[in-house]
Amino acid sequence: MRMPNNVKTFDGTEDPEDHLKIFQAAMQVEHWAMPTWCHMFNSTLIGAARVWFDELPPESIDGYKGLKADFLAYFMQQKKYVKDPVEIHNIKQKDGDTIEEFMERFKVETGRMKGAPECMRISEFMHGVNNPKLTKRLNEDVPKTMEEIMTVTTAFI
Repeated sequence: MRMPNNVKTFDGTEDPEDHLKIFQAAMQVEHWAMPTWCHMFNSTLIGAARVWFDELPPESIDGYKGLKADFLAYFMQQKKYVKDPVEIHNIKQKDGDTIEEFMERFKVETGRMKGAPECMRISEFMHGVNNPKLTKRLNEDVPKTMEEIMTVTTAFI
């Protein structure tokens, strides 16, 4: 048996529910028996996830259902969550952050927000950055898109 190509490896840093959904869908398509699921799931784990699996006490898992429950319990802190758009006001450039670090954090944190209009993202980026010269440049000709604001900011750097 071969793992379908759409099932990627899991290293413990991504959303465990995403990994399980993709894995389970593939197993259903393949019509594999439940014991096979456990053996095949093992082959999707690398890095920290492999270490977790290898350190499970012998005979502590009684089927795929138990493996899934233990897997989720251990890796749930990696679950993706959707932030409320109101939280965009909390994204500020911290003392000691470079503009590049702020840009990256802004992209990551706003990427978890659903429903924040682009004009809100632009406005909050401009209010979150703490470099007066960059703020002045952005206010001289306010960017109309996030792509444009990132281009202007990168050129400024």
